[in-house]
Amino acid sequence: MKVLVSDIDGGIKFNEDIELVNTIQKFTQQGNLFIVATDKPINYVAEELALSDVEASYYICNDGAVIFDRYFNVIYRKDIKQEVVRPIVNMLKEDDNILEVFIDTSHGFVQNTDSYANGIVARPYDKVKAEILLNSIVLKFPSIHGHINDNWLNIIDNDVNKNEALKYLKEYYHLDKSDIYILGRENNDLEMMQENTGYVLKNTSEDIRKYSHGEVENLKALIDLLLKEEVSDDEETIYA
Repeated sequence: MKVLVSDIDGGIKFNEDIELVNTIQKFTQQGNLFIVATDKPINYVAEELALSDVEASYYICNDGAVIFDRYFNVIYRKDIKQEVVRPIVNMLKEDDNILEVFIDTSHGFVQNTDSYANGIVARPYDKVKAEILLNSIVLKFPSIHGHINDNWLNIIDNDVNKNEALKYLKEYYHLDKSDIYILGRENNDLEMMQENTGYVLKNTSEDIRKYSHGEVENLKALIDLLLKEEVSDDEETIYA
């Protein structure tokens, strides 16, 4: 069994790429796992895949703070420590550069600071000012970390990352790192690339590229490569 882990950002449009959808289905129908790993919440993932027939084996969301199975049941989560949720939210709300703040419960967005926070998200006006604010928050609350992506400032528990979530699935399936393939794009893929077999797209940063086993044109090209390897492995077994 092979495991392929990929984000769904980077211009992938499943509803416009039937060949990619068919290739993912072929990959999973042969007993392999296709895992989405993103810093986005599950509602974004569900919306992105709603118009296609793509079904991932698992969804690692919020940069690894939560894992959903194919039926969107939570099988793993690591929340922000409850005692720091309200102070962090207050610090965000008091900044004039922040337009709105939400608690991500892993199933939706609320503003009640008593809710369990799988993540905290805020929409800034100016990204540079938001980076300065984020650094101040991390210094004051060392149990969290965060980043700014697209138009949102994202905060999660300090022990959370995509690779830690992937380790949970690795232990569940008793997988060896040679079974796991990563299509790395951003710095939040770095730990997964270091510990498993990673590939990159063209124009990926050198920080990621130096841990790569090769470059592929797109997600479909990597799946085709893995399917071809499976055929070769089967032929070697038959004629051994």
